[in-house]
Amino acid sequence: MTEQDVQQEEADVVRLKLEEKVLRYFQNKEIAKERNEENKLIYEELAELFAKSGEEEITVSLPSGEYAVLSPRYVEREVLDKDLLADEMQVPKDELKTPFDFSMFTAQGKLTPDMITKHTSIEREAKMKIGKRKRLAKRRSKKSAGSTDGMDS
Repeated sequence: MTEQDVQQEEADVVRLKLEEKVLRYFQNKEIAKERNEENKLIYEELAELFAKSGEEEITVSLPSGEYAVLSPRYVEREVLDKDLLADEMQVPKDELKTPFDFSMFTAQGKLTPDMITKHTSIEREAKMKIGKRKRLAKRRSKKSAGSTDGMDS
């Protein structure tokens, strides 16, 4: 076997390894995508079951010794009703799109902070939060909470 044959064989081996790793990489990405889609569906089912349960918090023991904790998460956001604001300003709604639009109407005196406040509401949405804990938090008794077991630092 010549030196050139050895080099070609090494290049072929590298190419085969590279192709194998690329294939495996994309197979793993596809599996991860499928798992994420499945988890989204499971999450939706869990959220529905959690809401039906009426519980404030649910703890489930996992095989790893950790605990899964389901609890409510409240999301609040301010929402500006552009339809009503546009009606009050007597302008088409599509003229209230960008921050620049709002600043122009404010500069012209057609829009005031009071108008924005008037047409802003707070939407509250309850969602489910799911997470893992290493172990459940243990409550300390009042007696042991302040004691130092005779060891002063």
